[in-house]
Amino acid sequence: MADGTKSNRKFESKPSHLRLVGAGGPDVAEMADETLMLEHGKGSEEAFVELVKRHQKGILNFAFRMVQNRQIAEELTQEVFLALVKNAGRYQPTAKFTTYLYAIASNMISKEWLRRKRRPKLFSLFATWGDGTENNVHPLEHVGDDRADVLKAFRQDEVSEAVTKALEQLPEHQREAFVLRRFHDVSYEEIAVITNVPVGTAKSRVVRAERALRPLLMDFREYVT
Repeated sequence: MADGTKSNRKFESKPSHLRLVGAGGPDVAEMADETLMLEHGKGSEEAFVELVKRHQKGILNFAFRMVQNRQIAEELTQEVFLALVKNAGRYQPTAKFTTYLYAIASNMISKEWLRRKRRPKLFSLFATWGDGTENNVHPLEHVGDDRADVLKAFRQDEVSEAVTKALEQLPEHQREAFVLRRFHDVSYEEIAVITNVPVGTAKSRVVRAERALRPLLMDFREYVT
């Protein structure tokens, strides 16, 4: 994404307790997320950098779809990864790392929603859908000619704007469950853990969100499933 380099710079300054893995050590790129977090808890700077590399874009997109404001989404993303630093020494791999990470993000987003309810709702006029990365929704197939590419880009923006507006109509808890399930491929069981509700409630929220979105996206049903 255009902001990718800028966003990564936010995490370049690490706390002094972090250490570099010594030469000849394990390749962090081959480690599971849970192992990386445990290594980070021991002070590995490389492990932290790898976690940011793997998950920063996904968390940014999740936050943006929730708050629909680019600047606030970036701030929330930074807070999520700073929370990883703060809690590194207490981390225990009792669930998938992504479940743990998105639970932190969900908590940060809930706090932002509470702040919004206490102040006027101000949304950026320049917020755009997604960030141009592989983590975004790309509902159209690639077509290999210039005219088709132009049409694809135009139609993709049109679909994205429609989806963004439709998501605004959902209650916050339904929006969150729907985005986690449909855009981030999170299981119902994981959604239940992330949002601290029973599995049945997580499923119900997704179903209700889909039901509410269907008439709003009728003109784009061939692109949005």
